[in-house]
Amino acid sequence: MEIDRERCARDGLCVLECPLSLLETDIEGYPVPGPRLEAACIGCGHCLAVCPRGCLRLGGVAQESLAVATPAPDVSPGTLVGFMQSRRSVRHFAARPVPRETLVACLEAARYAPSALNGQPAEFLVIEDKACIAALAAGCADLLRATGRSPDFLRAYDAGEDSILRRAPCLVLAHAAAEAPIPPATDCVIALAHLELAAHFHGLGACWAGILRYVASVHPPVRDVLALPDGHVMYGGLMLGYPRFALRHLPPRKPLRVTWRCAQGLVSP
Repeated sequence: MEIDRERCARDGLCVLECPLSLLETDIEGYPVPGPRLEAACIGCGHCLAVCPRGCLRLGGVAQESLAVATPAPDVSPGTLVGFMQSRRSVRHFAARPVPRETLVACLEAARYAPSALNGQPAEFLVIEDKACIAALAAGCADLLRATGRSPDFLRAYDAGEDSILRRAPCLVLAHAAAEAPIPPATDCVIALAHLELAAHFHGLGACWAGILRYVASVHPPVRDVLALPDGHVMYGGLMLGYPRFALRHLPPRKPLRVTWRCAQGLVSP
């Protein structure tokens, strides 16, 4: 860690912000590396991001090289909640392809999803090849047929309806090294959840590819089609495309179920 003392305001913000308390303050009030910094720093960049004067460099990274944080959008809480509630699982897609720049924008949103100890394990496979998507659906159907699982999906597939991957124009799969120090499944799912909301913002529809996720974990022919890097596992996937139909109303949901635990004891509605 390098500190530009001429620019440093000695406000201690970087010391307070470090999630692992790896920075200390010297007798003059300047931040200095603590004894555990080199071994324990997770590279989250919070110390760089919080400094108002850009006087830190960490691991060769300077604040000047970081993108400027975008202020919170000027929307009401009701608008934000309404946007999130209007997200739907879309299973009928228009035939038109998704522009590459739109996919990149969604993936950039996913790249900034939180991950355990800033491990950022998620990698993405984007499949736009219709023949490949059809081959994956057929491989899933083969396993369902052999195991007797999900007979309704298989019945529809055999009748000519792609009930497995919905003839989606695009698949986005999140994968990671299975031997990562921290199990990466949750991190990959969180990244896909960010991507799904970004897709909704860009006018796309998405549906989680649960059957493909299961089949890829147990069926070598489907894993061969995916051709992930050695040692990597698919932890989730989304079918993506422009919705064929407009959904004009929110479907019913179960009432909110929550238990509040506070200082006065256990309170349940």
